[in-house]
Amino acid sequence: MTDAADDRRARGLDRLKELGDHPGGDAFLERMGEPMASWLVDWVFGDVHARPNLSPRERELIILALLTGLGSSDPQVAAHIDALRAIDVPDSDIEEAILQTAPYTGIPRAINALKVLRTGQGR
Repeated sequence: MTDAADDRRARGLDRLKELGDHPGGDAFLERMGEPMASWLVDWVFGDVHARPNLSPRERELIILALLTGLGSSDPQVAAHIDALRAIDVPDSDIEEAILQTAPYTGIPRAINALKVLRTGQGR
């Protein structure tokens, strides 16, 4: 790897560690296999997540809202709820972010995300 690639990998691994290795961890990355595991660490977490303008809290709440809106993403919703908890975001704030999606993405998708929040379903 080049120095730039090493830096990006290190940033990605640091960001994952900050989020309690959610979504991911070594077992998750192993299951993804290559090239997806490297894309996630290097690009998603090393480049996109490491951008300076948003806090980890803001970034994760946005991601949670988007995943809620997409629907059919319960495992990813669960992983990002775990990431939010890892950075000490209270469940009441996580719930509020989900509730804010309902008028824009639909009640059923918000209900599904609330189920994941309250029961851990989706993992």
